Amino acid sequence: MRHSVCMATYNGEAVIVRQLKSILQQLNDDDEVIIIDDGSSDQTLMRINELNDKRIKVQVNQQNMGPIKSFEKAIKLSQGEIIFLSDQDDCWYADKVATVERRFKDSQVQMVVHDARVVDGEGRELAPSWNAYNHNQLTTSVLRTIIKNPFTGSMMAFRQSLCPLILPFPSHTSMHDEWIGLVLNKKHLKYSLIDQPLMDYYRYGTNVTARRRKQPLVMLKKRCRDLNDIIKYH
Repeated sequence: MRHSVCMATYNGEAVIVRQLKSILQQLNDDDEVIIIDDGSSDQTLMRINELNDKRIKVQVNQQNMGPIKSFEKAIKLSQGEIIFLSDQDDCWYADKVATVERRFKDSQVQMVVHDARVVDGEGRELAPSWNAYNHNQLTTSVLRTIIKNPFTGSMMAFRQSLCPLILPFPSHTSMHDEWIGLVLNKKHLKYSLIDQPLMDYYRYGTNVTARRRKQPLVMLKKRCRDLNDIIKYH
């Protein structure tokens, strides 16, 4: 299987090399890493170019688009059979790609999700399991996904054939990973859970997809928009 890793970057000069090295060491020669840089003002692009790896393909947004549209752009450009989503500042374990790929041997599986170890900016463990730490309860229910999104983009991979179903992302969707999970559940497509950590998930400010606590009214409005989007989806 050919793999595409889709990444959105923004001012990640201090962390991008660590993440890319952890990814590249387990990719094949015909795999690709598609990076959409959202107008970094630091040395992120220089750090990427210094790796001098032909598998890395970079596009720079002419104006800031945000992580959701940047990931959408990367996914549209991907050519691999299996698409991985990646934050710029995590660190994949050496067996992540191989472990995930084995689950796709089941032709019915459209997406694979896995767990991660939670660490702080210095790499110190905060929790052995992100799913436990964030109280994630993976579900096949659309409503439960809207109430509490259990899907984390950097811990998912899906088939290229899923792209026409999930793209384009709704203009005001909360996060791209939630939308992917909603579509998967509405279409009753099969996903597989790997209940073990396959990466270190860093929790600090450079995550372009970092979650932030929202006020109850904001969350209610978000859930109403998400429900409206998935009801209209067909």
